[in-house]
Amino acid sequence: MAVILRKLFTRPFLIAALICIFVFYSGLFSFKQKNPAVFIFPDNKINLISGKITSSPVKCASGTFYSCNFILTSCGCAEGAGTLGCSGGTGGTGGIACSAGGPPGAARGTARGQITLYIPSELTEALFPGHLYSSAYTSKDGTDQNRAESRKSHLFESGLKASFSGSYKEGSFFADSCIKSFWETSIQGHLSHLRALCRLAFKRMLYAWGHAGGLLLALLSGARDFTENSTANAFKSAGLSHILALSGMHMSLFSGIALFAGKRAGSIRLSYFLRFLVIILFLWFAGMSPSLFRAFLCASLAILASMSGVPGLSTFDLLTLAFLLQSAICPSHIHNPGFLLSYGALAGITLFSSLVYKVFVRFTPHQVSSSLSASLSAQSLTAPVSLKLFGSFCPIGIAATMIISPLVTFFIYAGLTLIILSMIFPILLTPSGIFMNFLYTIIKYLVMFFARFPYINIQH
Repeated sequence: MAVILRKLFTRPFLIAALICIFVFYSGLFSFKQKNPAVFIFPDNKINLISGKITSSPVKCASGTFYSCNFILTSCGCAEGAGTLGCSGGTGGTGGIACSAGGPPGAARGTARGQITLYIPSELTEALFPGHLYSSAYTSKDGTDQNRAESRKSHLFESGLKASFSGSYKEGSFFADSCIKSFWETSIQGHLSHLRALCRLAFKRMLYAWGHAGGLLLALLSGARDFTENSTANAFKSAGLSHILALSGMHMSLFSGIALFAGKRAGSIRLSYFLRFLVIILFLWFAGMSPSLFRAFLCASLAILASMSGVPGLSTFDLLTLAFLLQSAICPSHIHNPGFLLSYGALAGITLFSSLVYKVFVRFTPHQVSSSLSASLSAQSLTAPVSLKLFGSFCPIGIAATMIISPLVTFFIYAGLTLIILSMIFPILLTPSGIFMNFLYTIIKYLVMFFARFPYINIQH
């Protein structure tokens, strides 16, 4: 026991992480919401907001709306709202101020904080491929709107400043129209606009590949706009949601490509620089989801440790350090399912994989033992989390991951290669799409096969 305690106290990152885990998840401590929404008007009167989108819109399960994070700068309410008052927090936000747009005669004032914004799909998808003629160009009664701003299509992405009309309810604003939008003229604004255009161009390129392009789009950018609902549900039912989620597997693919290029150039420093540059660009393009940010921190710390030659830092030490950094930088991620499952999976692999491998290697080939030990070790910690969060767990996911994960990896590599070739030789776009859809069909039917297996459900 003394030896174990002595080893424990020589790992300060682990001690700090264990303390944080107890504070975050024991239920003994309460935390105030960071940056809550505060309006100068009563909540039930708010029908106009202005501010900045801070995350890429994600399509909701119903398909009716896209949701994103939104930082408030001003708000408006219908005429005759009554006595002014502050809601959503304590203290006033200042006097009434004029904000751009809004219904004539409506009261307008300041606001601050973060909310969840729901944008109608018809508005979000107006610029998407396959939506050349969109209902976003007409009013609700079907008549043409004469105002040029109302007929404008908006590119809703992180960094866009916009004003919306709609209704507010309990931390969420449900928009019915976008009154105005613009990109900042700063360097950050130009970069955000460039990212938005790149993501839109990527969607248009992959749209030509049909359902295969939709899956590849989800794997490379996190956008599931064109992913078949039946396929996405099958991944979830088979316990394979982690494959669709942007995580370490995706980032390691690009990091591996950069490492290969650096080694071919014969420079270790160049390989470090290329790896770091590639993961930065991938994070910038795909967006900072909790699981992807975890992968970014782990990869960055591993690169820095290798460059500086820091001795004694294991993979588990890097994981615990990444956990502490992410908790401090993005406290909103702490209770996110992707955050919990991502750290749980990697912690299980680093703690138990070698032990499980020694058991299976006695009667199975090396490759099978390696894949099975990694999958089983990951599930050892993610299964309790899944049962707690969702009330269900898919045991077949252990075997399914062993088969589907290599196929998806090959699917991504093939897709990247064919995208580059199709850009150089446009004549290859159609045959590339045929090949990618062939791979997609194999993956789809295998996933649907695993989705038929029973799962553990503790919900009442």
